[in-house]
Amino acid sequence: SKGSSVALVYDVSDPFYPKFHQVLPTGLGPEGGYFVESRNLFITASKVDGFQSRASLVIYEYGSSSPSYPTLMSVEDESIGNGVPISWGGISGLSSPPKPLGRLKKSLYAVDDSTFKRSRIFTIDTSSYPAMITKAMYIKDDNDILASVLPYGDFTAANLDAMVNDDKTVNIDSEGIVATSSGFWVASEGIGTVGDPARPIQSLNFLFKIDMNGVIEEVISLPDAVNDIQSQFGFEGVTVNGDYVVVAFQRAWGDEEKPRLGIYNTKTKEWKFVFYTLDEPESSRGGWVGLSDISSRGEGEILVLERDNQGGPYAAIKRIYTVSLGDLDNVQDGDEVSKELVRDILDYTAASGGMPLEKVEGMALLRRNVWIINDNDGGRFNTETQLVNIGPP
Repeated sequence: SKGSSVALVYDVSDPFYPKFHQVLPTGLGPEGGYFVESRNLFITASKVDGFQSRASLVIYEYGSSSPSYPTLMSVEDESIGNGVPISWGGISGLSSPPKPLGRLKKSLYAVDDSTFKRSRIFTIDTSSYPAMITKAMYIKDDNDILASVLPYGDFTAANLDAMVNDDKTVNIDSEGIVATSSGFWVASEGIGTVGDPARPIQSLNFLFKIDMNGVIEEVISLPDAVNDIQSQFGFEGVTVNGDYVVVAFQRAWGDEEKPRLGIYNTKTKEWKFVFYTLDEPESSRGGWVGLSDISSRGEGEILVLERDNQGGPYAAIKRIYTVSLGDLDNVQDGDEVSKELVRDILDYTAASGGMPLEKVEGMALLRRNVWIINDNDGGRFNTETQLVNIGPP
């Protein structure tokens, strides 16, 4: 399938009743396949050769062992029936369930980004292999909380209208999620850079407080002085620590040299910010390095996923660091934080035998193990989705 960048395998022992057997990930835009019978090998050739995906040959071996792909599937969509599975793609942020874990102790939550224009929260059951998406819940603005946000600067009323669909679902760029005992916090990345005509402002960066049914309860914006220097590379991961919500900015804004970690006090409704030092690019193609997901370990310690914007043979930086903020009440606005390497995860992004993945955007700590997932851009620029348990941090 050229459009979806997969090879579909069927059992045709009875040619009148072919049976679907397996789906295999290919490079982007496969054009042909060849079976090497003497070695039980199947080879696909993909021609798309660009910044995020290289033209490639992918080799598969027929065998009796369990397949390594897919790592994530979905159950039947009950709203459709007839065996049609829950549709998904473009998954970005991950979250473990809140404590006490109860029956959800092996579940993860995830969000999709702006690919499908109707933002959702997914529940993923990790107790089986592959893991299964068991629920997809639309985020909705039933109480007009988002619709009541005031325009600011270049963010207009028309921009706001485009974020709320006619059926009250929302069109946001969900990049991070964290589950709480009463619902979720979701970080939505803004669109556009202030003062750049090539990247006009279409959305601000928002924190959404959402109840267990997916209904928006509160929308939090950044202080005006921060919105005034908005860059294209905004909110990514989000986590909670006590009364605080912490959100990662992907890259530095304006004339700043380092990206921010935003710290929002849910009691006082006030923001403060610290600055994080990124690794320098190490890829032979250069590129940039930015922040993706974050996950709290408690007592002010936060795991930080740092990555470059390179994939395949050019990928160099996919790493997890830890930063210690201590008592967040005592964090001073404008502080710089130090980091300590926890894991280099580059090899895990190619664990199934494929090329290293670019957009490793989701990370969650579940039952003392770290799970990661990549954003496949809905299949436009990246093909496969890999959900991987990489073990303890």
